[in-house]
Amino acid sequence: MKNKAEAPSGSSTRVVPALLLAGLSAAASAAETPVTELAPITVSAHGGNAVPYDQTGVSVTILDMEELRSEGIYNLSDALTTVPGAAVLPGGGLDGKGNASNIVVRGMARQTYLQPMIDGMLVSGSNGNGNVTPNLIARSNTFDIGTAELLRGTQGAIYGGGAVAGVLFMETPRGEGEPTATLFQEAGSHDTYTANLRFQGQQDKLHYFVSGTYEHTDNDIRSANGAVPDISKAGRYECFAEALRLDYDLNEATTFTTTYRREDAWFDSPSYYGGAWSTTPYRFRTNMVTAKVESKITNRYTSSLMAGYYGSDSMMGHGSNYDLRNVQVEWRNSLRWCQHQTTNFSFRWTRSQYDSSSWAASNTRENLYGVGIDHIISPVKEWVSSLAVRLDYSSIYHALPTARAASSYFFDSTGTRLFGSFGHGYRGPSSFERSKRVFHSAWGDFHGNPNLVCETSWSADFGVEQAISDNHTASITYFWQQVKDAIDAPSEDWFNYYYINKDGHWTSQGVELALSGSFGDAWNTGYKLAYTYTQPKQQDDQSIPNSCRQVWSADIHTHPTEKLTTGMGLAAATGRRDWDASRLDSYYTLRCYASYEVNETLTLHARVENLTNQKFVTDSSSGNLLAPGTSVYGGATVSF
Repeated sequence: MKNKAEAPSGSSTRVVPALLLAGLSAAASAAETPVTELAPITVSAHGGNAVPYDQTGVSVTILDMEELRSEGIYNLSDALTTVPGAAVLPGGGLDGKGNASNIVVRGMARQTYLQPMIDGMLVSGSNGNGNVTPNLIARSNTFDIGTAELLRGTQGAIYGGGAVAGVLFMETPRGEGEPTATLFQEAGSHDTYTANLRFQGQQDKLHYFVSGTYEHTDNDIRSANGAVPDISKAGRYECFAEALRLDYDLNEATTFTTTYRREDAWFDSPSYYGGAWSTTPYRFRTNMVTAKVESKITNRYTSSLMAGYYGSDSMMGHGSNYDLRNVQVEWRNSLRWCQHQTTNFSFRWTRSQYDSSSWAASNTRENLYGVGIDHIISPVKEWVSSLAVRLDYSSIYHALPTARAASSYFFDSTGTRLFGSFGHGYRGPSSFERSKRVFHSAWGDFHGNPNLVCETSWSADFGVEQAISDNHTASITYFWQQVKDAIDAPSEDWFNYYYINKDGHWTSQGVELALSGSFGDAWNTGYKLAYTYTQPKQQDDQSIPNSCRQVWSADIHTHPTEKLTTGMGLAAATGRRDWDASRLDSYYTLRCYASYEVNETLTLHARVENLTNQKFVTDSSSGNLLAPGTSVYGGATVSF
């Protein structure tokens, strides 16, 4: 279980999620108190084992959900736009909130290049539908996620296949303290309404958390030529989401944890072709249940056994039904040999079954067995390094080895930290990509290829973090990542696309800059800034599809009075490319938000999105639909 340490005296108590490695948000009175002595926030960069943030060389950003909600961010897709190197289409999807959300991580934008994990459970598989990851990002909220971390770079040696561009690690919150209940409600533009009810607490040895969320919106559907739908509620989206977590402390050393999560979503996907509007009904249902026993066997040895099930049912238009069924069993162990050396080792079995009632893809099953070892060594307290190796054996692809090395060094006297990592990973073709069949769509016929091989990936980064003063931190990171045998579907003739492993490589390299801090004597003002420049190119010097070259994010918040919080945020991207590598509009959006604490029970809040009403195309394949225009929302939170 990862716990956040209280901020030291004199530092900001707000965690800064947009900082490159957000654990230095307090940045420690750099010259006076070493960061290593502050028990900083722990991260999951070593397979879910709680490792202090400043003892990993991996690029990871912690998303503080409580802070994000205070900034009026209630969707996971919007939360990810605050991460350096990450860009997500505004509003949560290609055509509107709730639809598939395309996330770009350091220039790598393939839907299956980012591996999501919830409560230790893989939520996609090599046989799975490519839409599992983006749809999960588009529909998830910030109410029922406690810990969320985005690890950037290839993480296959720790988390297995699919972690080509990174891992999105999430956990359902653990209940603590006295019983509390929170009711959130918000309404606004485009017939949008969101409600969430949470109840959490602790009773003796039992910790509990329950959350239920409902939301609906019509979205702001419009085309670049000024056309608006002549179909009522053309972009309607509704979603029910529930989450439950129970922890029972069997004794001081052993805890049993079980979680359950469910989503039911409905989305009407609009398209505009030949001067006419049409909609395609999308229906999604997911269920996930996990159970884990974790025990501290001795002072040096901790072991956990987890079993889980994840199911995803997708109906994407009449007759197109796709189901994914994952069963996972994992045994994790952590052995601390001495003060300076720790070994984490794990064994995992995953059974992934992908079924389709459509003739477009065949039904397939995969058994994946994996063993991984991650050794962490600290010759001196300021220097921590790790080396991880993993071997997966697939019933389809056979032996798949991966590796990762990382190192971090902290200069106590200057408040400077150097870090870096190098990794190797893979991604197996999806069931549809290697199918012998053909999928007919509005954009043409897509032909599967049973001769496809796994994509392989490499990544490296090197960064410097500097504590400028007590409450201000800056960082700069150079990164490089490359994919070989990239799976693409070029067109040999009009409306016929054939999946192939491309010759050469896809390579993205660039730099991430981040700055964050607070001014305690100026209305308790805080800020976070991030800029990423990338060069995502194919072997022939063409841009990688679904990529962007420059990404900005910013937020500034202040407290004019003790009970009033106000702030503004920015998200921007340039050099954007569509699915076929054609140009897409660059964009920027401004947002503002405010909240007022009437009393201990009631808080009022309001926000305005796309403040300057920017009109930019989000997806050319659906008839040049535009991002939502200026939108106004307001609501209240009641705690009791």
